[in-house]
Amino acid sequence: MTDDAPSFLYDDRPVKFRTGDSIAAALAHAGINRLGERMSGDPRGVYCGMGACQDCLVTVDDERSVRACMQTAAQGMSVRPQIDRDGPVAQSILDAEPPESRKVDCVIVGAGPAGLEAAIVASDSGLSVLVLDERSAAGGQYFKPPSSGSRKDSRDAQHRTGDALRERFDRTSAIVEQEATVWFARAEGDGFTLRYTNIGREEIISAGVVILATGAHEKPAPVPGWCSPGVMTIGAAQTYARRYGVAPGKKILIAGQGPLGLQLAAELLDMGAEVVGVAERSKMKFAALARMTLSNPRLAATGAGYLARLWRNRVPLWSGFEVTHIGDLEPQDSMRDVSLAALETGEMRTVRVDAVCMGDGFLPQLELARLLGCGIEMDRSGLPVVTRADDGATDVAGVWIAGDGGGLGGAQVALAQGRLAGLAAARHCARDAAADPGTERRLRKARRFQSALWTAFDAPPRKPPADSTIVCRCESVTAGAIREALDKQATDPGAIKRSTRCGMGRCQGRFCTSTLIGLLAERGIDAPASSLVAPQLPARPTRIGLVTRERPEWGGHREAKPSARPDPARVDPLPLRAVDVLVIGAGVTGLSAALRAAKSGSRVLCVDRGRAGAEASGGNAGSLHLQLLSWDFGKKAVAGGSPALRTLPLQAESIGLWSDLEAQSGADFEMKITGGLMLAENRGQIDFLKAKARAEGEVGIETHVIETEEIQKIAPALSDRFVAAAWCPGEGKINPLPANEALLCAARTAGVLVEERCPVLGIAQDGDGYEVKTSGGSVQADRIVIAAGGWSTQLGRFLDIDLPIRGAPLQMIVTEPAPPLVPCLMAHADRHLTLKQAGAGSLLIGGAWPAAVNTKGQSEVLPESLEGNLWVAARTVPAVSNLHMVRSWAAMNIDIDGAPLISHLPGHPRIVVAATANGYTLGPLVGQAAADGVMTGTMRTDLQGFSLARFEN
Repeated sequence: MTDDAPSFLYDDRPVKFRTGDSIAAALAHAGINRLGERMSGDPRGVYCGMGACQDCLVTVDDERSVRACMQTAAQGMSVRPQIDRDGPVAQSILDAEPPESRKVDCVIVGAGPAGLEAAIVASDSGLSVLVLDERSAAGGQYFKPPSSGSRKDSRDAQHRTGDALRERFDRTSAIVEQEATVWFARAEGDGFTLRYTNIGREEIISAGVVILATGAHEKPAPVPGWCSPGVMTIGAAQTYARRYGVAPGKKILIAGQGPLGLQLAAELLDMGAEVVGVAERSKMKFAALARMTLSNPRLAATGAGYLARLWRNRVPLWSGFEVTHIGDLEPQDSMRDVSLAALETGEMRTVRVDAVCMGDGFLPQLELARLLGCGIEMDRSGLPVVTRADDGATDVAGVWIAGDGGGLGGAQVALAQGRLAGLAAARHCARDAAADPGTERRLRKARRFQSALWTAFDAPPRKPPADSTIVCRCESVTAGAIREALDKQATDPGAIKRSTRCGMGRCQGRFCTSTLIGLLAERGIDAPASSLVAPQLPARPTRIGLVTRERPEWGGHREAKPSARPDPARVDPLPLRAVDVLVIGAGVTGLSAALRAAKSGSRVLCVDRGRAGAEASGGNAGSLHLQLLSWDFGKKAVAGGSPALRTLPLQAESIGLWSDLEAQSGADFEMKITGGLMLAENRGQIDFLKAKARAEGEVGIETHVIETEEIQKIAPALSDRFVAAAWCPGEGKINPLPANEALLCAARTAGVLVEERCPVLGIAQDGDGYEVKTSGGSVQADRIVIAAGGWSTQLGRFLDIDLPIRGAPLQMIVTEPAPPLVPCLMAHADRHLTLKQAGAGSLLIGGAWPAAVNTKGQSEVLPESLEGNLWVAARTVPAVSNLHMVRSWAAMNIDIDGAPLISHLPGHPRIVVAATANGYTLGPLVGQAAADGVMTGTMRTDLQGFSLARFEN
């Protein structure tokens, strides 16, 4: 590096770089691999090298969570390691400009081999084509060009082929936007809408057809130590080498399965780096190698050249070995011991290195395909792939998946499939694009080569990780924690996610789902595509300030028919045919009722059409409300807010029940009575709060109005626009995930049989009891509690009763982990907002912004609700706009009249319906009261005003 080379500061230390370097490459060249800490305190560093894992986050100037592997270094920038639980967050509100909108015939996501080839032929066929690519230069992982200041001396044949492809693309009318991160994709009308951010702005694209060429990321190999800095994927190290001419360390171990590790070793040797050895899990099969040679002599010869370079440089190739343990870096020499074991014999080896480049195969990037509704199936190894035809066509008309984004095939398959997808897209748009049998033949030939290649490099499946090994690197969830969840009957990825937080981090499950499926298989549990957790927005973490916009706020709940379940209904018969109490609905209310009834000595069956605690009970943010929300009092409220006001004493009682359950279970619900602020910006809002506080006081709830100085003492990160607030010391928060699990475990321990995926198909009176038909057969029930939330109305119709319970799809938003910003529950006096901070550091943003129900009957997030909700949150706590939105979701809530419904059904004294308002807070009380009511035949005196009788007038 020359003395006049540009530099930036890293933690106040000058770091020189060459033009075009990423921040990560410059730091690696300077010997720096530790880039920050997770909330757990575990250190982070570069892992995937392609912006998917979110592990290389740093703070650049005032912007948090910049991906060091994707951000180009610039003169004078200040870069700091990012400590998730500490450090400043800029307080300025980012006023997002209105997004620009464009319409094109064809949008392609990904500018690798498949994307560029598809763009060329689609453009040549007369389509207007826009290519969106997250990298700073086109070419993808395989054809990435050397940066302008790369330390690599010359372009090899692979670089030159990529140059030729880019030159062909440049001669078309297609447009490519680099550094464009797509966060939203949805089928709308006759076409598709995609939204992306790019260099401080957002744009909305409408297109007639979509070609996804998003490629693959490497499948992780979870072993002890795999999450520590200095351990990265083979692809990340190859990006260092091929794009920037940087070695990932001084002494390097490469371990994996397949030819990519051999190529990396050869490239690092050409740069003069020291490769200590290559551990290859397979023992290469020479019959398959011969078929490879016949299928593509040139590629086979290239592979042989890699082996020759290892031999010439005396680099050992340990066939049939894998990494079993990675030690910590030792401070005195920045080296670590790495253990290797032979798969067949167990022979052990130890090497001493500072960098480990490790891979275990590849997984397609499916996020956008799933958001667009493409069908997913499980491949032979039990991992998800998109269902697609040879030309990449999916089961969604107008969407193609080209290249490794639909399953690993390599660059030659990607080029052929990209061309076929581009031609098919042109024909879909009524352009003249003839079939291309030559490309179809090349595709078949390339696939034969790939088949022979992976036969040659076949190896036994990796053994499931030990209990102490981290599976989810974002949330530091171990294999032991997942097995413990399995022991508690969490039998699908969604239930494990809710139980352990596995897959809830910034990478959204990209690097833990495959291991999670393997742990399910270890127990003999099949994980079909329908059991995968739902795709969520954003597809990549998105800076909130780029998508915040003031939106009109709704004047009431948007009613919708409850969503259909994606899981297939059970077909095996229920183990019980007669019970004392049947509870329909396994959310908080239903489980509380079932637990209460079981403790009284009753035989109790609890059935749910979906998964226990997976709807409103698992889709809320865990607010423990004790003061009225702004839409539950005054002119906005139903009946002036009187139904909701009468509920407040019940909410206080129910919060106490939550506390009792936490103590009895021994679990940590992260329950805290933090107090709650409802914030006012002007005199009219202050008057509203004073009137509300007086009304709350009349029913025994302590609320008083405080002024600016007290507000700032409680919550210094709040905007200074607030001049008063209603302070309710009894409010707080709870984490629904451990609370739901504890309630479910308590019910089962008490003898409740909880059966999931078991919809009720009919209810008929049978003597003094009822015959209830389910997908698992008929059950004779002496008494019934209907606690099915938004589905309760459908159940009432079986008895010719119209229950005034309506589905109301609402949505929630979660940010990345942040330092302490929100010390208590927050709401706004005139806007829709609830805001709190979880123990994991994330901010949870809600406030009853509506979601929608799609054509499949499932709840889905509305982008305008995201924008508006985030705008209110950032207006309240300015630092919000400088955080990243990590996920959002929609769940089917319920709407009655602001108050719960707990009532015997007319003409059916042995059936009680139980539905809540402020549902999570009230769940335990309403459930317990419903059980008491159905068993005794009478309801508590103070609950009789919440019966169906109030709707008779």
